[in-house]
Amino acid sequence: MESRRDRLNPRPNLTPILYTPPRVTEALAHDRVEVEDRVLGGVGLTRRMAPATRALAETLFTTEAGPPDAERLEWLVADMDHLFVQAGRRARFVYRLCLLAISLISPLLVWRLPPFRRLSRETRTRALERMERSFLGLAVFGAKAILCIIWYEHPGPAADIGFDGRCLQDPPA
Repeated sequence: MESRRDRLNPRPNLTPILYTPPRVTEALAHDRVEVEDRVLGGVGLTRRMAPATRALAETLFTTEAGPPDAERLEWLVADMDHLFVQAGRRARFVYRLCLLAISLISPLLVWRLPPFRRLSRETRTRALERMERSFLGLAVFGAKAILCIIWYEHPGPAADIGFDGRCLQDPPA
């Protein structure tokens, strides 16, 4: 008897992740736990969403020391892709709307032409700051929230902000 998953995914051997940088594929292969009821044939980030996500992440996570390294950004984009494969259409649609608003409207707030990813890092920062203060700040908040969740689950950035992996507890005696 054919299962519901087989009917929904006629090509079960199709790789669900559309965008995975080559160096990241090997790094993520051993970190993921495969489960039987995973979403097969789902869609993650599109070819346009991946570079826009990378530009937004680079802008958000740049510090006084400079931008994050390219490998870390590639990891983030690959993990976002994997998340949206598993999360489904509604989550991907909401993120896509947030990203579309940021990509098209924020450059106009600093008197530049879209898309957001083609702006310099400094101009992208100014554009995001202005958009956060505008009536479209919720779009920035939505994209920023999911990016921060994924970014800070990595031990490196979490340690940079002082997170030691424990909840707020008294230190052991």
